Amino acid sequence: MTPAKARHRPASPATSLPGLVVGGTGSGCGKTSFTLALLCALRQRGLLVRTGKAGPDYIDTAFHAALSGQPAANLDTWMCRASAPGAKAANRPHGTALPPGLRRIAARMTVPDPATGRMPDMLLVEGAMGLHDGGARGAGSTALLACLTELPVLLVLHAGGMGQSAAAVAEGFLRHRPAWLPARKPLRFLGLVCTHVGSQRHARMLQEALLPLKKELPLLGLMPREGAPELRSRHLGLVEAREALDGMHARQLAQWAEDNFRTDALLRLLRVPPARPAAAQTVYPQHDSGPVAHFFCPAPACPQSAPVRTRSRRPLVGMAWDAAFSFCYADLPALLHELGAEVRTFSPLHDCAPPAGCRGLYFPGGYPELHAQRLEDNVRMREALREMAQQGLPVYGECGGYMYLGRSLRTQEGTHAMSGLLPFACALDDRKAALGYRAAQPLPGWPDAHSRPFWLRGHEFHYARETGEPAHCKPLWRLYDSAGTFLREEGLRHGSVAGSWLHAYPEGARPFWRAWLRSLKA
Repeated sequence: MTPAKARHRPASPATSLPGLVVGGTGSGCGKTSFTLALLCALRQRGLLVRTGKAGPDYIDTAFHAALSGQPAANLDTWMCRASAPGAKAANRPHGTALPPGLRRIAARMTVPDPATGRMPDMLLVEGAMGLHDGGARGAGSTALLACLTELPVLLVLHAGGMGQSAAAVAEGFLRHRPAWLPARKPLRFLGLVCTHVGSQRHARMLQEALLPLKKELPLLGLMPREGAPELRSRHLGLVEAREALDGMHARQLAQWAEDNFRTDALLRLLRVPPARPAAAQTVYPQHDSGPVAHFFCPAPACPQSAPVRTRSRRPLVGMAWDAAFSFCYADLPALLHELGAEVRTFSPLHDCAPPAGCRGLYFPGGYPELHAQRLEDNVRMREALREMAQQGLPVYGECGGYMYLGRSLRTQEGTHAMSGLLPFACALDDRKAALGYRAAQPLPGWPDAHSRPFWLRGHEFHYARETGEPAHCKPLWRLYDSAGTFLREEGLRHGSVAGSWLHAYPEGARPFWRAWLRSLKA
């Protein structure tokens, strides 16, 4: 199949939706800024767009959900597999079939909008890092995701400081084919977008340089520096959507995209209607620490938005969700519901206690260090949690949630008391403590006494570290990197409470969540 013909294939077999992957020439090339502006433009045209993000990033998906008004998902080709890593697995050729975990996520992305019953018009996936960057043999890379989903790539090229050299970079990406890409699924390109364009003269230089590639890689956009969204960062990535959206004007972003990107040409290539005026959205919702609006729904209504049925046989899981705890994969509530649980959110910042009737509590990651004083001040919540733990209620926390389960958290502002459910202290450092894909094998007795051996996958990224030697605690897992190298025994459990730095990817950790839910019924 020639590149020209491949560009006109309308839909991905993985989703039955037309769509594309926004891939970049490298980190910092402007993928997120461009993706957000394009989302605003598509929504202003009345199109219903489902979005995804390659890799483990929670913050970008929150921006996607906020600006599209639709659920957002993380799509990861490495973490979606619940199997052992290692040299043998790393050297095995990538198959051509979409892994079952990603197939389930793709199916959730094609369900009708719960509010209107309307089917989505298209799928837009933002890549991570550079197009081919990832773990060993492209594990988790945007290029591998594009091949497996059969979605074409819209390449974002950082053209700052470039003229003719932009053509060399673009042609290099067009021709390059790593040996680890599936041979029977070609990487297809839809077009090219140049970012960081400094002037009209710069734009003309780029147009002339890229003209020979127009049949295989048509130039669809020249995005100037002026008008680009300003996305502030902090130690774990971008400033969260709940903070940044107040200063972000969706209509201005949409106009920036419409003025500098050939949106109509893109939609023609994808065979998507250019606009749906009758369905045009003019009001962008407010996004605060309320219910988790961007979670995927296993049914017409999200489990956490439906009233809890008092006679339900499903165990009720209370999930922390507010400004301090918001790093949760969008598919986790859907997975827990699929495995037989009800999910109801609560706020450790604002509420006095978790919801009544909970059989277990889950604390996702987030930024507890930014809200440490308020978490300390909510004494009634901390007392309620300690009482529930003393009664043997299963409690599990990941990363930021793990930090909150400890006795204290030391930041630059001082030391703050946390819930005290686990007997350890934590300190925030200015150096990364860990970053990377992880595979884990539970140690005996965790998550319950009847668990058979299994593997799960996820990632680890934090600056905080445990301090001191926790007494009377046991570790949770043996932790490995993506190449299968053993790292350490990790996590802590004390009684019915457990915590870990590991962010478990839902579709790569089904055996774990099934076993943890089983412990709720014990």
